[in-house]
Amino acid sequence: MMAKHPLDVDLELYELIFPGKIIGKAVIDADARMIGVIRNVRIQVPSPAISFIVKGLDTEFSVKAEDIQAIGNVVQLNIIIKYSEPIEINDIIRLRSEIQEEIVHFFQVIQSR
Repeated sequence: MMAKHPLDVDLELYELIFPGKIIGKAVIDADARMIGVIRNVRIQVPSPAISFIVKGLDTEFSVKAEDIQAIGNVVQLNIIIKYSEPIEINDIIRLRSEIQEEIVHFFQVIQSR
């Protein structure tokens, strides 16, 4: 793992509509297992690094942008994720709902400041 530069800042990005073009999409690994939903996008500046935060069942993990093969109806990874349980459609619905609640709460906190 590369050492973090002292001036690096991590930014988390959300889309204005949910589910969006990336946020809320189901994630499928290279073994064709549905493993989670994209929660948000993290960008590290000034050393450019982009990663996607995936929310799974009782887990959350980061996937590097270069580990994404395609983004369409789902986000297809070109790697196998062994530390996340496979999920089903009803899990996708529940995870999307949890993410939407987190986003609403996040913006309510910002608005009240």
